[in-house]
Amino acid sequence: MQRMSIAVSGTEFTEADGVDGLIGMAGAAQCDAVEFWYPKNALRDGADAAFRKLDRAGLRIACISTPSQLYGAGEADSVPLLHEAITLAARTGSNRVNTYFGHAPVVDDERAIAAYADALAPVLDHAAAEEVVVVLENEFDAFGWDPAASDISRRPATLAALFTRVDSPCFGLNFDAANFLCAGVSPARDALSALLPWVRYAHVKDARPAAAENPPDGWTRYTDHGRAYDTAPLGAGEVDWPTIVDSLATAGYDGYLALEPHCARSILLAETARAADHLRDLIRVHTPSHQ
Repeated sequence: MQRMSIAVSGTEFTEADGVDGLIGMAGAAQCDAVEFWYPKNALRDGADAAFRKLDRAGLRIACISTPSQLYGAGEADSVPLLHEAITLAARTGSNRVNTYFGHAPVVDDERAIAAYADALAPVLDHAAAEEVVVVLENEFDAFGWDPAASDISRRPATLAALFTRVDSPCFGLNFDAANFLCAGVSPARDALSALLPWVRYAHVKDARPAAAENPPDGWTRYTDHGRAYDTAPLGAGEVDWPTIVDSLATAGYDGYLALEPHCARSILLAETARAADHLRDLIRVHTPSHQ
């Protein structure tokens, strides 16, 4: 059994940061792979210069992540962005590109799945030619953009229906357990059990229902349809990470677990180091045959 690998995500940084902070975050985690957010992590120095910096630091690219969505108003801009990201993924050897579903004013799951599958088809043709996997991250209404809850990725059953319809080895799931928690879904019991066959990548953070008027110092509050959640140190929230890591290991998943603590910059490196140690311990316990 191969062991899962730890990466860190560039989503924690701004457009002005380049990849310097990402390199520092990888150092704190003692890992050798990063999730590169495109174009955000490339805007300061340019993609080529950013990739050279990562290479000099001994870092691989686990995934090229994009703020793209193929359902709703964002489709026109997202298609060319995904094609760019697929080309970059193939060039850098990362072979994964992350995307999002999107949203609409009303809930119509059947129409949403059909429209997304149609928009995705030419993107997957490109991905297949470049031997890249497009991973769809499940979401909740983190920014208040989807008051109707039309995003099918927040519901395991509709997400499974999408993967079944598309049925492509170049399309899989970026399983974000904390996002499911914030969508009111049990990540281990109800989400992973239904979606495990399609997991090709995973985001790792923790969260819990808000217990006070303000989030704890350094942590982030999100509200989904009236329910408030705070991010938390890994292992201190309500995501059942031992069960999730065990389920992934049992299924033979040997891909990346990408840390994204969603905390203040003032505590980011310390929390990344602590989270990486905690996650490494979980991986060690649940992949005991790995030598």
